Amino acid sequence: MIEIDQRVAVQPRSIASTPYDTAWVAAIPHPQERRDPRFPTALNWICQNQWPDGSWGSAIPYLHDRVICTVAALIPLVRYGQRQTDYQQVIRGERYLWQNAQALENYPCELVGFELLLPALVDNAVTAGVKLPPYIRAFEKERERKLKMLPEQMIYSNQVTVAHSLEFLGATVDPIRLAGVQGANGSIGNSPAATAFFLHFLDDPEAVAYIERCLAADEGTAVSVLDPCETFDDLWTAQHRWLGGEAALSILSPELRQTLQVGLNGKGVSLSPSFPVPDADETAVALVLFKDAGLDIEPTALKEFERDDYFVSFQYERHPSVGVNIHALMALLRYPQYPGQQAAIAKVIAFLGETRQQNSFWLDKWHISPHYATGRAVVALLELDRTYPGRGQELLQPALAWILETQNEDGSWGYFGIPTVEETAYATLALEHIQNPGLRIRTAIENGVGYIQAHLNEPRPAMWIDKCLYLPSRIVESAIYAALGRRASTNPTH
Repeated sequence: MIEIDQRVAVQPRSIASTPYDTAWVAAIPHPQERRDPRFPTALNWICQNQWPDGSWGSAIPYLHDRVICTVAALIPLVRYGQRQTDYQQVIRGERYLWQNAQALENYPCELVGFELLLPALVDNAVTAGVKLPPYIRAFEKERERKLKMLPEQMIYSNQVTVAHSLEFLGATVDPIRLAGVQGANGSIGNSPAATAFFLHFLDDPEAVAYIERCLAADEGTAVSVLDPCETFDDLWTAQHRWLGGEAALSILSPELRQTLQVGLNGKGVSLSPSFPVPDADETAVALVLFKDAGLDIEPTALKEFERDDYFVSFQYERHPSVGVNIHALMALLRYPQYPGQQAAIAKVIAFLGETRQQNSFWLDKWHISPHYATGRAVVALLELDRTYPGRGQELLQPALAWILETQNEDGSWGYFGIPTVEETAYATLALEHIQNPGLRIRTAIENGVGYIQAHLNEPRPAMWIDKCLYLPSRIVESAIYAALGRRASTNPTH
């Protein structure tokens, strides 16, 4: 069996750097000479990571990601760039936006806070001197509408998720009240971008130290979209290893176990002890692993996130997550003592039925590929069928058919026309959970494993959703090796 933990340990950082947040850091002016960048290495990183079409963002050309990353990257380049190559990069970036931004309104947006962030970023870019097309302002009315829905006491609070995206305040910010959101680690909402925004107004030494720590994680050159997020990183890696066949008890370190237990005995688990906002995803996955590890815990924390028709990710959430409800179903199946367990299970099944795309697959708000959500749904629905035979088959069978029919000839899967090892791992791992599979499924698994093995060293595109697309390297690698590990454990002759 493949040693998943050793493979994952070689990853240089848990969350790969992103152009969006690095651009915010690159734009911070030097406190003594504001015509110079405070962190020139971040600006160099931006210069080195432009795509040939002039954009910045994930290798997957997801329009909203490319647009918001490109606008952000142009700001420090216009503000501080002095070389001829800098000017050329600006021209290419502006051209990309003029050629593509008109399609934003017709493209499904899945990024966190996009309607709030882009208009403020556009204002900042215009002030810096970036030449932008007028149609890139299409979200201004939506921004105004959403701002009216946000109570002011919620905006300047580190107890709600909006703290992670406070750069959306733009010129309307109250710097003194913003300082009140700052966490003990020096950050605003564990966000390098929001913290960089804060540093435009107040030269706070703790915020500077936070940015420097984030930069140090990538050799001093760039930052990620979320830092720190150690509970999320450890828990999702553990979940993938468990899905790959490892025993839950062996993969929950004493430190992680203690962190999860504190959250489960309270109002839920958060992505980091430094981010005091519990969420249902972490809470449900923790409950699943605790039960399978034989650890005694009550499931009452999950009740915090139950609503009339589904489970929410966070308090005050307006759009529910499919992935959260899938994980909630997996937890509910393990805790018959959950208050109203049967009604809650029926609620989630109904929600999954209503949120299917083309009556076949699912999309989730935290990952752009349906192979992530659909693969996880298959695992949960298989568990449902084993617990309550026949229940959920109307959801399970079309999902399995969709996975099988979308596999490419080379054994890969890839929703955006670009085969990826990550998506292939999610689809393969889902099929590997089928007991006594027939020839068609065995062949699909064999071909999927073959593709993964042949392409292990290829770069991984960012496909996870935050304010931009990002790559949680360790988590993705754990999913890939889980698919290989589960195959190896069930086929010892291979």
